[in-house]
Amino acid sequence: MQELPKTLFHTVNSGSSSRRIAYTQQGDLSAKHVFLCLPGLLETRSSFYSLFDHAVNLDDCCWLAVDYCGRGKSDPLPIHENYSTSVYLADTQDLIATFLRSIHPSPSRKLHLIGTSMGGILSMHLAKHLNGQVDCLVLNDIGMSLHWSALIDLYRQLNATSSVFDDIQIDPRAIEAVSAATHFDLPYDFDLISMQFHPLLKNHSGKVALLHNENSTICPTGIAEQAKRRIPHLKIWTQAGDSHPAVWTSSSVNKLSQLLKLKPKTTEVTQLITDKASSADTTELVPTDTSFVPSFLRTSEAYLTSTRKPSHGLLNSFRQWLRGASRSFS
Repeated sequence: MQELPKTLFHTVNSGSSSRRIAYTQQGDLSAKHVFLCLPGLLETRSSFYSLFDHAVNLDDCCWLAVDYCGRGKSDPLPIHENYSTSVYLADTQDLIATFLRSIHPSPSRKLHLIGTSMGGILSMHLAKHLNGQVDCLVLNDIGMSLHWSALIDLYRQLNATSSVFDDIQIDPRAIEAVSAATHFDLPYDFDLISMQFHPLLKNHSGKVALLHNENSTICPTGIAEQAKRRIPHLKIWTQAGDSHPAVWTSSSVNKLSQLLKLKPKTTEVTQLITDKASSADTTELVPTDTSFVPSFLRTSEAYLTSTRKPSHGLLNSFRQWLRGASRSFS
């Protein structure tokens, strides 16, 4: 894996206090394509490092991955505030409005959102909030519906493996909060079977893609196909496996590149050849001494007219060419 840029920070001001949101940036913010990558429930921005590795050679792209509050290098919430999805959404909206729109504006920029699991749900809310300003939405292992049974299984897995979160720097309060009923406080439709998210994309006209594992607990093939029925222009990228979420590979990044018609960067060798070709003096390809031309033209016509059965059409055509060639060399 290539060496990543250092951790950067965006300051969020909330009332009388302020705190820092950590992010990693690969590429220049003046790029045409800016990808904002939102991690899953208890993930950090490092979950996107494999995506960054495979995408490093794509041209005119900037990749941003964030840590939600209380995760990775981002500041924890003050003791009197509770972790919830609405807080993560508000922080991300602030990052887009303040950092991308005000501090680093670009009228030609295309904004793309890549969201993993809970990050995918946040991305759908952002697409609705930004109202047509998101060019492409990529969901990782989260469809248009989330079955209650799958959500319960996910929480069980999190509780069974809670000790691993010490290694990725997550505030213990954030780990406790995800199991609380108040943690997911964003609006959604629901029925007896599942939470429903497709209404969030009702007015979204941009591209939508779903990367998932075929036997995932959260988004198996059946849920992906159901999402396709809800969003007909949805692109589905299925990978073998049963884990959650899906891992970014060179194949999936290539599909993303094809969807958005991204181009590879020009290598130094290719650029050197291109530069030399563009700067070459093409007049050197034309002989400077043209004294041989009249003699050549006379000899050629004499040879052609000396044949026993000359083609008059060919002869006339050749004579016309000779006259044009003579003018060109004069």
